[in-house]
Amino acid sequence: FDIKRILAYSTVSQLGLMMVSLGAGGVAAGIMHLLAHGFFKALLFLGAGSVIHGLHHEQDIRKMGGLHRLMPITFLTYAVGMMALSGVPFFFSGGWTKEEILHATSNWPRSHLPHYLTLI
Repeated sequence: FDIKRILAYSTVSQLGLMMVSLGAGGVAAGIMHLLAHGFFKALLFLGAGSVIHGLHHEQDIRKMGGLHRLMPITFLTYAVGMMALSGVPFFFSGGWTKEEILHATSNWPRSHLPHYLTLI
C-alpha cells in the first residue's frame, strides 16, 4: 500500500496504452500521451512527496485520510493529477490523449481487437 509504488505501477498501464497506440499506427497519439503522462505523473509524485513529508514520512495510503483538511492545496493539485491520469474528458490532458489513442486503434484496418482491448 505504498503510495510511490502504486504511482510507479500505474505507469506500466500507461506505457501499455502508448505501445498499443504505436502498434496501431497512432505514433502522434502515443508520443503525445508520453508527454502528457510525464507531466501529470510528475505532478502526482510531487504531491505524494509533499504528503509523505507532511505526514512524517508515512507512505502507507491506509493511514492518509482527511488530507483535504490538513493539506488543501496539495489535495487540489493531486486531484488534478489523478483526473488527468484517469482520463477525465475536456479539461485534462489524459482525456485528450487517450481519446486519440482510441481513435488510432478504431481505425486500424486489420482488426478491431486492439480497439476493444483498449476500451477494457
